Amino acid sequence: VRLLQTAKALERERVYLLVKLFVSTGLPLQELSGVTVEAVKDGGLTVRSGGGRQTVRIPEELGQELLSYAAREGYGSGPVFLDRDGKPMSRNNVTNGVKQLCQAAGVPEEKGSPRCLRRLYQSTREELEARAARWVDQAMDRILLREQKAVAWGEDP
Repeated sequence: VRLLQTAKALERERVYLLVKLFVSTGLPLQELSGVTVEAVKDGGLTVRSGGGRQTVRIPEELGQELLSYAAREGYGSGPVFLDRDGKPMSRNNVTNGVKQLCQAAGVPEEKGSPRCLRRLYQSTREELEARAARWVDQAMDRILLREQKAVAWGEDP
């Protein structure tokens, strides 16, 4: 949150969107060039991950911000994140931008790197999935208990 607040205060929209993208999607840095206007409109993209392919969903609110940014920058199609020369941003360019933001926000650089932001997404997702699995288990227990009370063998309803 501090990174996002600092980026907004410094009016560094591109870095703001990059941080938000990594934290909200878990996108690997090497797949950034796949974040195109078309992919954002489609709501996600398919990336290589761990020897396979994985779909990365772009949340609707983030997608709207990315499309607005692309429109203001004059990008009607192709990659959303370009450097000054109009080429897709390099990994070094992204990493340096995030490092500068970390310094300005007072966040240790090792906690604000694109890789660390991706890990934050992954750990948050794992925690939410575990919590959702517990809710499903609890709901199943309640359903089975109701059924047990309604039709149990040897018990009067």
